[in-house]
Amino acid sequence: MPLEAVAINSFDAPIIREPARKNELALRVADLLAQHPEFDKGEDAIALFTSAFKRGGLLYVGMFNDKPIAVMGCFDDGQTDSKRLQYLAVHPQNHNRGIEGKFIKQVYDCEVKKGVRQFVPVDSDIHQIMAEYELLSLK
Repeated sequence: MPLEAVAINSFDAPIIREPARKNELALRVADLLAQHPEFDKGEDAIALFTSAFKRGGLLYVGMFNDKPIAVMGCFDDGQTDSKRLQYLAVHPQNHNRGIEGKFIKQVYDCEVKKGVRQFVPVDSDIHQIMAEYELLSLK
């Protein structure tokens, strides 16, 4: 099964077919985001996204073999037609395998289909990948 970017606006989203424990998605996302330098612990990230969901923010989850292996936030400032991309995290076993670029491209494609014309990558890693692939705005 190939990598698939799925947008969620709740940690109750049924994207894991057979969860092994209660709150499986939130726990796995917390583990991924605990690695991000802006969070002291994964619970802080869950709190941030729970709040962002109420304001229309999305969390894209990169699913592979029914497991989340990548995540990235997608936020709307409500003033422009651009989306802010932030908090990219990839499972350590998938580093240096090109997952980051594939995942960002899938998120980009999903948002372009919704009419987004420009992106603001907040994290330097996201910016570098998007610049390399010329994904910062539509041509």
